[in-house]
Amino acid sequence: MLDTTHVSGTTADVISVVRLTPMNAGTRVQTITSVRAFREHLTGGPEMSAEAFFQVIDGPMSDLRSQLGPRHVQIISDVGRAKRAWSDPFRRDLVLRMRGQLPTLKDAQEAAQASFKSDQAKRTIEALHQLALSRATTPDNIIATAVVIEPLLRTLIPEDLGVHTAKSLSNKISQIRAAVKLVDPNAISGREADVKGLPEVWQALLKELLSKVPDHAKSVKAVLRRLALSADRDALLPRQVHAAFLKNFVAYEAATKSDSHKEKLRSAGRIWNEEILRAGLEAARFQLAGNSRRLPDVAWKDVPEGIRARMDALTDRMVAPQGEEDWSSFIEDTDDLGLGDLTTSPAASEGKIPREPGTQRNLRNAVKRVWHAAQTDPAVKTKPQQLEDLFRQDCLLATIGAIRKKRQGRVDAKGQKWDDHKKGRYECSLVQALYSVGKSCALTEDILEPVRALTLKLDPSIVGSKVKPDGKLRYIYEERKIGKHHESMLRQFNEASALSRWFKAPQVLWAQAEKWAREGKKAPTLAQAALARSAVIAQLEQRVTPMRRANLARLRAFGDERHLSLPIGAGEGTLILPAAEMKNLRSVYVSIDPETVRMLQRFIAIYRPVFAKNANAHPENEHLFPGTADARKEHGETGGYAAGFGYMTKEKLCQRFREHIWKHCQLRMDLQVMRHIAGKVILDMDPSAMGLVQEVLGHKRIETTMSYYAEVSKIIAQKNYLQLLDQYTRRVMSHVDFRIEIEQEKGD
Repeated sequence: MLDTTHVSGTTADVISVVRLTPMNAGTRVQTITSVRAFREHLTGGPEMSAEAFFQVIDGPMSDLRSQLGPRHVQIISDVGRAKRAWSDPFRRDLVLRMRGQLPTLKDAQEAAQASFKSDQAKRTIEALHQLALSRATTPDNIIATAVVIEPLLRTLIPEDLGVHTAKSLSNKISQIRAAVKLVDPNAISGREADVKGLPEVWQALLKELLSKVPDHAKSVKAVLRRLALSADRDALLPRQVHAAFLKNFVAYEAATKSDSHKEKLRSAGRIWNEEILRAGLEAARFQLAGNSRRLPDVAWKDVPEGIRARMDALTDRMVAPQGEEDWSSFIEDTDDLGLGDLTTSPAASEGKIPREPGTQRNLRNAVKRVWHAAQTDPAVKTKPQQLEDLFRQDCLLATIGAIRKKRQGRVDAKGQKWDDHKKGRYECSLVQALYSVGKSCALTEDILEPVRALTLKLDPSIVGSKVKPDGKLRYIYEERKIGKHHESMLRQFNEASALSRWFKAPQVLWAQAEKWAREGKKAPTLAQAALARSAVIAQLEQRVTPMRRANLARLRAFGDERHLSLPIGAGEGTLILPAAEMKNLRSVYVSIDPETVRMLQRFIAIYRPVFAKNANAHPENEHLFPGTADARKEHGETGGYAAGFGYMTKEKLCQRFREHIWKHCQLRMDLQVMRHIAGKVILDMDPSAMGLVQEVLGHKRIETTMSYYAEVSKIIAQKNYLQLLDQYTRRVMSHVDFRIEIEQEKGD
């Protein structure tokens, strides 16, 4: 039941009621503009009571018309329309009841009922109810503001709202957003017409701010207009803008816009800060986002020479295990056969250490970050100058303290509770990397042993310890699992409808990419070509082989070393990935079905040239996905492609794929999760087929496969056990006779 005790309101409440009143969008904007213009005429800008506002148009009109100017007929007509809207008790009381309070989804339901047509209102109310159910609560327990609702909407999947397709979910989300916008007190548009009713001081400042924005940056201009309108709504003059207001404004902007909007918001913030400083206003400034690294980055040249020299000598000995050594270096001129002595390699004789390029970077990062933490920590009295100094207890504790302090800051910023006893993976990995450096540099055991003991204390994967019969301590490690991020992605495929959307993803994405052809256009856009690329990726991973991201990004479709062999016409193709290019040095040799062949042929003929042109690729570029990355891992750390011959980076490939699969299929996944899905599908059908999963995913050891999918296997094993238990119970119970003997009481 609505509270109808409020009968008074201001012109701001009148505008809120107009927003809730069903009418043409253009008419609504014009009505609000006229109400503001009429208020400006009566008060010069400040709000006034609705009763006094409407009494003016009920009085003599002759003087009023002349004062309003040539638009007096339109203004008076629009104010009369606003008065009729204000006379509706349901909408008026809803607005007055929410004034000064945070609205809930219950309020949004009532606003939708008041504003939308019957069928639309019914669907919207049901969508809001389903949203509350997905959070295991009721509509009156969820705040209906964009800052609260948008994070919830971004995590929804169709099953949460009782639908089964991505399009149905998108419709439901649109209905929820429209209803929340009706009651959200922060919902302000940034249209140019809206700022005409601002006080002169705000209009003057806004004019200066907008003059510093390039003409093409319309989104930045809209941010500044919304800033001025929001401050005016809160009765704040420019000099009265405070930090709490800017914080709430930034939170609303970030919640209601895409991730790319953050850069526009930073641009608007910089312009605001510069103008406030120039004008000398005592107003708060935007706190622009800074570096989000877990530890500050350090230039290698800033590290003392005594540390750098030892580390550089170590990295000079490190080689990538995949193709780093040129086979011709084994040949000796004195050998008649030209083969020399193959029993020992140059790598062994020169003391080479096999390490991946990424591992080499991690080792160097560990050294420079431990040095920087010790250098900046006042508790470290003697600053490290030699490599051995980094292994001191005070330097290591300074590093761990810096990491945990930064993590606690991120936890506090999210409003979460900090657990001081929870171990972190990053500090453990960093200390382990430093230990690896010391081991490779042959530091003495008295230096290394305390560091090794510290890694055991920091390791979050150690769940306990036992004393062996010989008296030594043995540590118990938890089973290796899929990472939490990928585990949450994989969990959504427990729903059959989610798995169905994944299997349909190649066709769905391909249909979106082919829209240009159906519309009769001459060529696809870059965005449509990107959709086609994502469709090809999904098709290859589903129908050919679940490749790792690096191998997928570096696929070669042309040249003498191509991976893809496609027929000229219809038929099957072949995919060959050499062992030297694989993480575990196991080659892949599989066939490509005719449907995938047709998709690849059209992609190469129609869509690949779009990427080649965008990346300035050479006409003889061999890659299926041409780009600017030039690393050639199979040729070692120093191997690379010349300009124009590179490929698209795996990070960019994964980012665009993730965006497409969420937008068009409502699935949260990336290129790595596609491999896990292949293993899950096999184990769902046959829990004993771990060997098949190993072969499909290309794992070198069965133990790796079993460790990754241990949790999946346990769940499936439990289901099979319950099924067998049920069968056994029915069989046993069928041979049991229940006889009930009724003892008759003997009478006296």
